[in-house]
Amino acid sequence: MTPILYLLNVFCSSGQSVLSKRFASKGGSSASYNINKAIGGIGGLLILGIASGLNFHIESIIFGVSYGAFLCASMHTGFKALSIGPMALTSIIASFSLIIPFIFGITVWGETLSISSIIGTVLLIAAIFLLNFRKEGGFSLKWAFYAFATLGANGICSLIQKYHQIYFPQQYRTEFMLAAFVTVLLIFSVISLFNIEIRQTVNINISGLVSGIMNCCADYIVLYLAATEKASILFPMVSVCKVIAVWILGRFMFKEKLKILQIIGLLSGIVSIVLLNI
Repeated sequence: MTPILYLLNVFCSSGQSVLSKRFASKGGSSASYNINKAIGGIGGLLILGIASGLNFHIESIIFGVSYGAFLCASMHTGFKALSIGPMALTSIIASFSLIIPFIFGITVWGETLSISSIIGTVLLIAAIFLLNFRKEGGFSLKWAFYAFATLGANGICSLIQKYHQIYFPQQYRTEFMLAAFVTVLLIFSVISLFNIEIRQTVNINISGLVSGIMNCCADYIVLYLAATEKASILFPMVSVCKVIAVWILGRFMFKEKLKILQIIGLLSGIVSIVLLNI
């Protein structure tokens, strides 16, 4: 069952990346896309909640609101970093947000790693770097601030997911995610309300709605796995699988060429996945 969930997470995560790229390539509004993404996520979670039953659980709502706030922060800082600095280096730094739950898993939650897992983690880090490596320049301290703020926000999101499932294992997952997506929608809606230029670009778009459903599925699966999987394995696995899937899709759907370093990175990532699961 666990391997299937990982595959579903990869499908949903990479699927929303494809939708985002298609939408952005057509000059779509980022604010409009994110609002529709939040609406799509809320719709999917409401259907799931109606089918399985929803409970008013104040602690999960607090966790969800916190997650949603840091998710919005990640979206904002990530967008700012990409707008003023190199894309590849920004992607590398954002991908290394896995380091935060990894360190917490070892130092705070008392998780242990086997020799194969340690080698797998080293190969995973190498894979992320190689897959995103390009010769780029033109970055600044301002860009560095936004890039590392994105890393921090993503890492804290992972910690919130794990802590929720430590306190409430296999419980209140839908309530948590619903609170998170409602928070995202409210924050982006308020920003749009007070910014005329942004408000004029907001409209309903299918790409955003479908991406939101995929986003909520991917996050829900991570939350599901967080109850039983080690954080030092779960978040690195999710990160490298997504990076590999996005590169493969980019190659076949957008005709992006892989250089020798990216090919080595793909192979390194595949080997790391095998070693992390031994």
